[in-house]
Amino acid sequence: MNFNQLRIFYSVAKNSSVTLAAKELFLTQPAVSIQIHLLEEDYNVKLFNRSGKGITITEEGKLLLSYAERIFNLSDEMEKALRQMKSLDRGKLKIGSSRTIGSYYLPQLFEIFKLEYPDIEIHMDISNSSQVIEEILSFQNDIGFIGIDYFDKNLVLKPFIKERLVLITPPDHELAHKKVISFKELNGQKMIMREKGSGTVELIKQELIKNKVSVETVMELGSNEAIKRAVEAGLGVSIISNNVVRLEKDQGRIKVLHFSDNKDIIRYFYIIYHKDKYLSNLLKTFLDVAGEFSDQFLETI
Repeated sequence: MNFNQLRIFYSVAKNSSVTLAAKELFLTQPAVSIQIHLLEEDYNVKLFNRSGKGITITEEGKLLLSYAERIFNLSDEMEKALRQMKSLDRGKLKIGSSRTIGSYYLPQLFEIFKLEYPDIEIHMDISNSSQVIEEILSFQNDIGFIGIDYFDKNLVLKPFIKERLVLITPPDHELAHKKVISFKELNGQKMIMREKGSGTVELIKQELIKNKVSVETVMELGSNEAIKRAVEAGLGVSIISNNVVRLEKDQGRIKVLHFSDNKDIIRYFYIIYHKDKYLSNLLKTFLDVAGEFSDQFLETI
């Protein structure tokens, strides 16, 4: 379909006049007549009846007019939607996030963003960092938040926020009386870990190897909440974000121990997106707000 011809047909049909259509489209009358003739030839139909009194549209013409009206109305709607997206009056963000940051940090970021851009729809998938990376590489999500420093030539990775990891124990655990602990004191302890693919578990494993510490992994759980409940139940100890256990610590349900020798375990979170991802005005704006959030975010250790 030649859309220039369709536009000319649409104008002639709406004005019931070649002359008026020519004026509307800034064309000559012969040019309009030629395009209508070519359109009729292409589809082997007669679109207008011509007589000394003017032109009338045929049944075939009425059918084409019904489709043309839908096409041009949809075109107008598209232009309006694109303008609205540019001005951030509408739009949708698809975000993937690892569990810790998606549960404990991003709700604050989304609240700040939605206050300024209330009509933007945010859809978030929560999984482990490995899955988030896969979904960004396959363009399933626009932006991802992960807890591992991961290199891939197709990814753009930017630091977001950091948090301090601490040891948590049941209140009656043999280590619970301590305020600080060396990493080597974990040797032989029953440890509750996050599931494979989690940024936290990868960092802990690196520390265990570096310090030549051996622990007994008694459980691998898929969320911080499950880990906290397991520690409360006396099933083992775990290493987790300090910000995640504030309530349980304040209520005396869990003991929190910092690591000694000025050897804090710091975990970083990162924003990622595909290097070939088109950064629309919406995505650029969200990244700007996330950057401001990152700069202003203060972790109480």
